[in-house]
Amino acid sequence: MAGYRILLVDLAAEDYQALAEILTSEGHELFLLPEHSDALMEAQQFSPDLVILNIQTEFGLQRFRELKSQDFLKHLPFIFIIATHRTDLAARSLEIGAEDFILKPFQGGEILARIAVALKVREHELRLQAVRDRYRRLFEDSPQGIFITDQTRRLLDCNQALKALLGYEAATEITEFDLAADLFYTPADYQRFYAMLNREGETGKVKVNLKHRDGHKVTVLMSGQVVKGKPDRVIAYADVDLDLSEAPAHLPAHIASLSGRPSRKKSLLNMISRLLPFAGNILSVLKLTELLGGRYEKVKKLGQGSYGEVWLVLDTEAVEQDHYYVAKIPFSRGYNKSFRKEADICQKLAPHPGAVALIDSVEEAGRFIIIQEYVRGRTLQDLLEGRELPDSWKERIILKLIDVVAFAHSHHIMHRDIKPNNIIIGPHDTIKLLDYGAAKELKDRDISATMVGSRPYMAPEQIMGQSQRPSDVWAIGVIMYLLYTGLLPFYDDLEKNLIDLILESEPIPPHEENPDIPLALEAIILKCLEKDLSKRYPDAQALRDDLVLHFPSFGAEPVELEQLEGELRSP
Repeated sequence: MAGYRILLVDLAAEDYQALAEILTSEGHELFLLPEHSDALMEAQQFSPDLVILNIQTEFGLQRFRELKSQDFLKHLPFIFIIATHRTDLAARSLEIGAEDFILKPFQGGEILARIAVALKVREHELRLQAVRDRYRRLFEDSPQGIFITDQTRRLLDCNQALKALLGYEAATEITEFDLAADLFYTPADYQRFYAMLNREGETGKVKVNLKHRDGHKVTVLMSGQVVKGKPDRVIAYADVDLDLSEAPAHLPAHIASLSGRPSRKKSLLNMISRLLPFAGNILSVLKLTELLGGRYEKVKKLGQGSYGEVWLVLDTEAVEQDHYYVAKIPFSRGYNKSFRKEADICQKLAPHPGAVALIDSVEEAGRFIIIQEYVRGRTLQDLLEGRELPDSWKERIILKLIDVVAFAHSHHIMHRDIKPNNIIIGPHDTIKLLDYGAAKELKDRDISATMVGSRPYMAPEQIMGQSQRPSDVWAIGVIMYLLYTGLLPFYDDLEKNLIDLILESEPIPPHEENPDIPLALEAIILKCLEKDLSKRYPDAQALRDDLVLHFPSFGAEPVELEQLEGELRSP
């Protein structure tokens, strides 16, 4: 094993010469730290891989302890030089922390072999530590349940996510499980798990049911990596006196030549499998992905609001490959009523192509979860950043937006949060209005007594907590103004100033920002932005009628997104 940097400490001149001749012949670099020398800074700059120390000097043990206290040396292997072979000295050297020892007079082959073994031990200890660190982070940071087992079906470890998933207070409760009886919901689930342990390599997503502490079923997808033991795989070291006479062929001859030497502290052949992803007889990582409603797998978090989270999910029971949906998950049961209302609104709007389809609704841990159509595409906000849209696109987006809002108004539903981030433009002339979480279904009155929405798009009456159908018309007017001028009609970084502008100021006429805008279109936009409700369009259908009256072919040309097709298709 060539090319390592070796620090030689407290060697007499003749010992240094003898060792230098042996070590440099193999390409090792040397740095001598003479007895009584304090050149530790230079030694640190040398950045050694191994230390050879003459332990039998007057202050040899003290010197060893001083060196071991240095950060750059404390994890390195130390080899002691012993003048004569005495069993008590050899045992004492290994006991106080040496990796190995070498005897005088020096024998080149044996010295090189012992150094090679010590360096290989160090290499694999670093590897082992890296894996432990990796798994520590994995167990601490993973949002999914993870546990580790061996092929005897013994549970070795699990993280906090699995503990919480199954309702236990301590992870140790789970590691004491009888897997077949305690962890799995039915014998069939256990058999599916056991079948995974008899494969090698990646295991796909296998649906099984685990048993919650209170006895109910928790459906998850399992996936992992199985590595079966191989006799020629060196992983780590254990045991003192293992005979190396049957060393595998891949080991260097000078290492195998040490077989039977009782002085070796560690052996190359006994593998430590616990917690190693590449060790023998272990299913190293088993991910448990909780399925919503026993069916929908969480794939990626898309966002989070005041009431819950939005996730991209995969339907594990769909015949079609990669069938994705969107799941809206409330933070707690307290929001179930609002989520049920949103599901009802989505169901009523479902016939319209501009509305997002309601696919399913499920309950998980007492929470009502909405499963909706996943609309591939980009938001209008994304498309407006750094580009000017063609007029035909602007018209098509506006007309389709008005159409879906008019359909909602005809069913006595206000959206109340129309903004570019809630408008998706997809391939094949698809334009959809998302997020009816703020929507309101009107009953006997046409005014909503709560203030919801996004400030720059909120009408004056909406700011005052009195939303009506014309409030959605105002938001459409803000988007039209933005599309044709590139600016918002009212904006200030300070929320108080923004509210004052919306309540008290008149917008700058669009033609002052864009002289090419038709005056009739400007008049329609400004009518949408009338503060006096009696002067504004009463609903989206009235707006549409006036727009088409003045511009009969407005929005008639489909949006052609071929140049963005690849981008828009990506999930």
